Amino acid sequence: MKKLLAISFAAWSVASAVAWAGPVDEMMAVDRAFAAMAMDEGIAAAFVAYASDDVRMFPDGGEPYSGKQTLAERFATIPEGATLEWAPVEGIAGPSGDFGFTWGRSVYTGPASSDGEKPAANHGKYVSIWQRDEDGKWKFVADIGNANPDPDAED
Repeated sequence: MKKLLAISFAAWSVASAVAWAGPVDEMMAVDRAFAAMAMDEGIAAAFVAYASDDVRMFPDGGEPYSGKQTLAERFATIPEGATLEWAPVEGIAGPSGDFGFTWGRSVYTGPASSDGEKPAANHGKYVSIWQRDEDGKWKFVADIGNANPDPDAED
C-alpha cells in the first residue's frame, strides 16, 4: 500500500510539474511576441496591443499611472525611430494558471540624430504581470521597468 501511495504521489508530482510549465511557457512566448511587435510595428503599437484595459504602469523615475488610454497617450510621444528591444529571462505562474509574471532585460535606443549619429543604448530590466483575459488571451496588467547597467560591460 505504501508503495502504491508513493508511486501515486510521484506521478501526481510529475503531472503537476508538467501542467505548471504550460502557463509559464505561454507567458514567455507572449512576451517574446510582444517584443517582436515592438520592433516590427513600433513601441506604442505593441504596448497598446498587449495591455489590459485597466493596465497599471510604473515608469522609471515617474509617477505610476493606469489605463490603456493613458498608456496610449504617453507612448504616442516616443520619438519615431526609437527602438525598445527586450527578452524575457524567467517567468512564474500562479496556481490557477491564469496569472503570473515575466521579467527580463531591455535596451532602449533613441532615434538617430539628423547627422545620422546613433545615440547610446540605455539598458534596463523589467517585470510584466500577466493575466488571461475573458477570451483566454494573455494581457499585461502591470509593467515596471528601470535602468540597469549594460550586463555585457566590463567592470
